[in-house]
Amino acid sequence: MKTLYVHIGTPKTATTSIQMFCVDNEAVLNRKGYSYPILNFKFPKVEKRRNGHFLVGGLKKKDGSWDLERDEKMYQKGMDMVHEAFEKTENVILSDENLWNASGTKKFVFWNKLLEDSKEYGYQIKVVVYLRRQDEFANSWLAQQIKEGWGEFRATKWEKFWRSPKFLILDYASHIEKIAKVVGRENIIVRIFERDKFKGNDHSIYSDFLDAVGLEYTDEFRIVNQETNASITGNSQEIRRIMNTILPREGKERSAVRHYAEDVEALKSKGNNYIMLSEADSNQFMKAYDEGNKDIAKTYLNSTEPLFRKGVKPGNVWKRENPFMIEDVIRFFGLIYMDQAKEIRELQDKIKRMEESKEEAIRMSENVGYEQLLEKFTDLQKQMDALKQEQKIVRKESVQTENMVNGVMNEARSLFQSMNDFLNHPLGHSVKKKIKTSLYQKRRKRVLYFLTIKKLI
Repeated sequence: MKTLYVHIGTPKTATTSIQMFCVDNEAVLNRKGYSYPILNFKFPKVEKRRNGHFLVGGLKKKDGSWDLERDEKMYQKGMDMVHEAFEKTENVILSDENLWNASGTKKFVFWNKLLEDSKEYGYQIKVVVYLRRQDEFANSWLAQQIKEGWGEFRATKWEKFWRSPKFLILDYASHIEKIAKVVGRENIIVRIFERDKFKGNDHSIYSDFLDAVGLEYTDEFRIVNQETNASITGNSQEIRRIMNTILPREGKERSAVRHYAEDVEALKSKGNNYIMLSEADSNQFMKAYDEGNKDIAKTYLNSTEPLFRKGVKPGNVWKRENPFMIEDVIRFFGLIYMDQAKEIRELQDKIKRMEESKEEAIRMSENVGYEQLLEKFTDLQKQMDALKQEQKIVRKESVQTENMVNGVMNEARSLFQSMNDFLNHPLGHSVKKKIKTSLYQKRRKRVLYFLTIKKLI
């Protein structure tokens, strides 16, 4: 049966990498009976590889309110794209991690619309969802907000956030169950975002995703583009967080500071490898989701094993007053100083080259000499005067020609009028019938000839 695979994330589970992989291997997927259609229309600030975004839209009017009419038009365009893809292959893949978050809002109705469409066009829906341990997801999500300088959480302290992360959907069980009530539990494909649980012969996110949609990772597939999303933790995250309190939300300054924070993370000293939650805090955080995670393991993985691995990686819990903070702050501003010094040197070199070019131009003008320059200018002036004189002559000749033509035309009109007057006279009536090839006809042709010339002119 025709199948629509809808990959919904969750966030921070390599969704971008999966999308790039599907785009880069579109031809291979097509040969195997799968389509990953690319949108032929675009949403603002949304990459086209996120080909499932049309399901929830999110366009706004100039006044900031939701543009539901335009969203509906985009939805119809997207579904037309899906229907066209099914004409070529038995399987179609859509992907967008925003579908996970949108499923917790009023936009949830897109699942009902999609189900109705599947019944009308004869295909089944399979939902692919990747789950990451809740405490790691919360930590990674906040780190991303701080690193990018996004939204209201860009300057939020970690210890405040993790105690009450209300913004995130962390109750995976109830969230998935809502979707399952529409598409059916048997159509939910749950995958765990942990390397040792990735399936497929490559044990990577790529082989695991292919396995989820019923394909095997073979040598035909290529990893052309990989997402490079360097994370920041501990001191580099705190430096960036504090900088966010003074940086604009948009602009190149925000991007530059992000790169400096990433460089600090990459250059940190050995031993500067803190964790954000202790094992006790992690267990406390995860306790709220233990029962729901067990239900997911049992219902969708047919397993009594824990949904996620236990414990935290070795290391000391990060605190602001740590022995590496001062050197990381110095390193951060040192990197800024070095870049500014380099930019100043480049500007100085540019100014020096401009000064040298200016001096060279002066020397060249001095070598040529004033008299030679004056002579060249005089020659050019003579050429311009000659061209102007030639233009005057051409215009004069044109006027003379026009006057001559007008004179001939006036003469022709006068002659033509005399002929008409004669022919309208009683004597002219008796003569008119006898004149067929007479001078009248010749003169008339001449008049018509001049009239033609006048039209051409």
